[in-house]
Amino acid sequence: MESDFQTRRAIESAMIDLKKSEWSILIGLLLLSFVPCVGGSFRLVELVTGLEILPENLRISSVPLPFVLHIVGSVLYCILGAFQFLVSIRRTYPKWHRLTGRLLISAGIVSAISGLWMTHYYVFPAHLQGYLLYFIRVLVGFSMTTFILLGLSAVFKKRISQHQAWMIRAYALGQGAGTQVLVAIPWLLTVGEPSGLTRDILMTAAWAINIGVAEWIINRQAKPKRTAPLRSSLSYHT
Repeated sequence: MESDFQTRRAIESAMIDLKKSEWSILIGLLLLSFVPCVGGSFRLVELVTGLEILPENLRISSVPLPFVLHIVGSVLYCILGAFQFLVSIRRTYPKWHRLTGRLLISAGIVSAISGLWMTHYYVFPAHLQGYLLYFIRVLVGFSMTTFILLGLSAVFKKRISQHQAWMIRAYALGQGAGTQVLVAIPWLLTVGEPSGLTRDILMTAAWAINIGVAEWIINRQAKPKRTAPLRSSLSYHT
């Protein structure tokens, strides 16, 4: 009896640790989304109310629709997408996971395509977007759209691990703006506001970091988990 109780306690402890790790993942992703989502939301408030909250941006005020679509799609994708990584929610509420996933596919594609439109058609000063950043933004937009569609195709074919891998990659690209804030802060504090090629490189580095982390997560999930000791312990006690 005592050994059975200890076994149950060990399993309950492991489940508590899992929930704690999930909460840390969720909070981390929401914090990463905070600055871009808040900044974009302030712009939306300006467009709707006419208030002046942030410095004027003539590109947005002259052609606001692509920006509105980009912010709405990005906010939905980054905020709701963070909950898709919680294993306990996927297992406990599979219907919610599927319904939210359908919304996120649309939101992610809208975010990526509107971002591509703004990159190509908005007129940026040279210090805000050089040739490097233009190329990377186009690459990111097409890649994010492709990853989402590949993830959708994989889930239709019941290839869940592939579906998860493609969606992790797409989400990593979608979170580029959040990582760009983190990458730019040390430079801003030590050197000053980055511009020109330096800004292009820092923003490119943020996407590279996200993709690197995504691939690390995917490879880690692909490795077989060592569950044999737990199985033998459970079988022994039962």
